[in-house]
Amino acid sequence: MPDWVFYLYYTVISAVFLAVWLPDAARKTIRYGSLARIFGYEKIRQEAIDAGWSLTRKEFAAILISSVAVVGLIAVLTGNYFFVALGIALMFTLPRAIVLRIKRANRRRTLFDLPPNLRLFIAKLSDFGNAQKALENAMPEMDGVTKPIFEAACNKLRVGMPLDRVLDEWVHDLKIRKLEDFAERLKLAAVEGYHRRSLDSLKETVAEIDEDITAIKTLDIEAKSKKRQLFLISVMSWAMPLLMSFMNNNNGNVYLNTVYGQIFIVSFAASTLYAIGKGSDYLSLNLDEL
Repeated sequence: MPDWVFYLYYTVISAVFLAVWLPDAARKTIRYGSLARIFGYEKIRQEAIDAGWSLTRKEFAAILISSVAVVGLIAVLTGNYFFVALGIALMFTLPRAIVLRIKRANRRRTLFDLPPNLRLFIAKLSDFGNAQKALENAMPEMDGVTKPIFEAACNKLRVGMPLDRVLDEWVHDLKIRKLEDFAERLKLAAVEGYHRRSLDSLKETVAEIDEDITAIKTLDIEAKSKKRQLFLISVMSWAMPLLMSFMNNNNGNVYLNTVYGQIFIVSFAASTLYAIGKGSDYLSLNLDEL
């Protein structure tokens, strides 16, 4: 591989490192922040915050540098400097793909964790007949990733925030459609009283969430099987270029020693990564619609 390619490649890595890892004061002085904007750090950081992950500059830089370093190592071992282009492409796509996966996992945990805590809250409603008192007495027995959300709602009620506003903010933060029904029924129960019929109505909503969770688990089993098939097919597809690599071209490997062969291998690698990534996204349930 030509030396200039490595100089250019690792100059980019160093620039990325400086752009996102330097202290704020130094970055403002040297104005490296523009490069961080090129790679979309601020936008990806906001998406990560929405997903429940506080993405730091060091973590962002580590993701970028790891992606180009791994692909750079492959380029060294194969002598195919066209892999540099793939490494640069990964710098733009890999951070967002990681954030999307974390967001999906966190939303799944939130949805699965809701029913037990909601049932506990409803049980306390029947005992105390007041939303604030019910939350305060339910908090010690709650657990899981949704406990802080219930705790935040409880604190808002303690300082005198109206129940309607607390529920609206609660629904907005969680963004789960079934919770909109739960919130509306809870508002109605607060007006009419926490009698048996209103509590049964709240329990029906929780039961519907349970049904969604059961359906998700069933679909997940099917999706995992299809993802394994996709991965196996992607791996098996490399058998053809591997076998054809034994076809000699003037005693040289057609995929390692010819420009067209090198371009083909890099394109094939990019297509494989794209197929696995997009296939996994397609097979994964869109929990945002629940």
